[in-house]
Amino acid sequence: MVSMLLIPLVAQAGEEGIRVVGSAKVRVAPDTATFVFAVEDKGKDLKSVKHTIDAKAAKLIRLCKRMGVDAKRITSSQLAIRPQYNYQTRAFLGYEVSRDVTVVLTDLHRYTDLVNGAISSGITTVRSISLDTTKRDELEDEALTSAATAARRKAEILAKSAGVTLGKVVAIDEGQAPIVHHVYAAGMSTLNKRGAFEPGQVSVTATVTVRYSIK
Repeated sequence: MVSMLLIPLVAQAGEEGIRVVGSAKVRVAPDTATFVFAVEDKGKDLKSVKHTIDAKAAKLIRLCKRMGVDAKRITSSQLAIRPQYNYQTRAFLGYEVSRDVTVVLTDLHRYTDLVNGAISSGITTVRSISLDTTKRDELEDEALTSAATAARRKAEILAKSAGVTLGKVVAIDEGQAPIVHHVYAAGMSTLNKRGAFEPGQVSVTATVTVRYSIK
């Protein structure tokens, strides 16, 4: 379900007519979640550490595919290798190695399954979990239309109160590109303990500036 909230508008009258600024926010439940998982390990034997990282990442990828995630929605990054030293003694401590795996989940009913499965696979860190919608273009269009409608209504009220007749549109500008407000979920450990998932809503805000002539 999509809900809409009209934001207060700014209006002014002058020699050039009536200028109004209208904004609208459209909200919708998200239908996709993008996870950025990280597999991390450390040790002095780089080959052994890399083998551990590769095995855990592969296990996570197999889990995702069993859950029906398309391979195109799974991205495994290059290894990040960071030598570690004791900066007081300059002694070599070993390597800290990590690999990120990005997963786009389109079936949010499997959200908790993926979280718990990732933990079982050996994932140590979740860099981010962002919720979005595949209907973003539609929401942007709706928000712009609603903002323009709200601007017109405000201009009519202002014209009536000033005792003038609203004329044609002289200029119309988009205040800024529609702003998408993503929902960011809590960290993995919090989600796992809670055992519940509340997706919230993704919102899109649009603003237009319209100038009308007056008679």
